Amino acid sequence: MNLEDQVMEIMRSVFGIEEISTDISQKNCERWDSLRHLTMASELEDAFDIELEPEEIAEMTDFSRVVSMINSKLK
Repeated sequence: MNLEDQVMEIMRSVFGIEEISTDISQKNCERWDSLRHLTMASELEDAFDIELEPEEIAEMTDFSRVVSMINSKLK
């Protein structure tokens, strides 16, 4: 499973949505609230064995930014 698929799977689980697309963002997903945002960040940290700073977590406002942030941490 590639990085994008792993992130998508975590988002599906955290937001409780079966079908989500790569254009998912805080603006177009009702379930993307502050609690689920922090849950998602925690799940991503565990899944990829990384540590995210509060500023980085705040920047992860859509799928592509989440993937970019994880990619930058894995290098």
